[in-house]
Amino acid sequence: MRSEVLEEMPEAIMEYFCEQVLKRDWPNCIHAYYFIKNAFQWMSKNSASSYKLYYISNDVENGTFIGILSRPEEEYPDVVVTYTCPGNEEQFRRMLYSTEYINWQKKPLFQAIPFRMKAIVETMIEEKGLKSKLYSNAVLKWMPADVAARLDYEIPDDVFIGQLSVDHIDFIYSLWTHSDVYPKSDLWDTVRLNIGLGVFSRHNGELLAWAMCGSYGGLSTLIVQPDYRRRGFGKLIVLAVTKVMGENGVSPHALINEKNNVSLGLFKNVGYIKHSTTLPYVVVEDPDTAGP
Repeated sequence: MRSEVLEEMPEAIMEYFCEQVLKRDWPNCIHAYYFIKNAFQWMSKNSASSYKLYYISNDVENGTFIGILSRPEEEYPDVVVTYTCPGNEEQFRRMLYSTEYINWQKKPLFQAIPFRMKAIVETMIEEKGLKSKLYSNAVLKWMPADVAARLDYEIPDDVFIGQLSVDHIDFIYSLWTHSDVYPKSDLWDTVRLNIGLGVFSRHNGELLAWAMCGSYGGLSTLIVQPDYRRRGFGKLIVLAVTKVMGENGVSPHALINEKNNVSLGLFKNVGYIKHSTTLPYVVVEDPDTAGP
């Protein structure tokens, strides 16, 4: 019988784990760091989704962590966020093999895996008799919180920046290209519990562009309506959300598909720093349904 080495992380240990352990590898740990911080915030606010955060309680210093985000829509995969401090990859492999906390039958999505851990995750999926498929390679862009807080921008006379509301969710979701792995409840929680801002027309109140601080605590869901592109609204809303994150003490960060040259250029123009390696998203599939 396998021995479960992971325990659920209590809130009392969260601050030490994030600030004293993970931050030794800053900004490489930024995705796991804010996933954990956001999870405790959302859990305290009765989010529609549920989080489970696990660590090795008798060896906190190695930074080994698994976070599982489950959504109320059963047809959507669990999101799994994994991390271990550099040099502890072998212990992470043993933990991933032995833990019973991951529901492999739900075909989880491993989100933004540190590249040095990608092969471990893919091998483990195969050992479970399943297939791994690369969903995307993400480029991490980030900015120190104090830099973000000092950003400034001008708002054109014909638009204004306003808060998103739950009334906007259906429209936003209809234009979201990642609705295959992210359900509408993600937007519901994001709009209610995190930062969500839009560029609105002063003429008729129409929502023209928007961005949010999503379930992993980073900037997500940036969209400009097709008819309003090339007018600077994408940069404007990124600046607005980035500044609010900085003012709240959060180092803004975003995970951008490496093929999305428009967004990569926009974030560079705003002042985001590019991380050195890509962070793969890997989905689990049944062997008989997986493609080549």
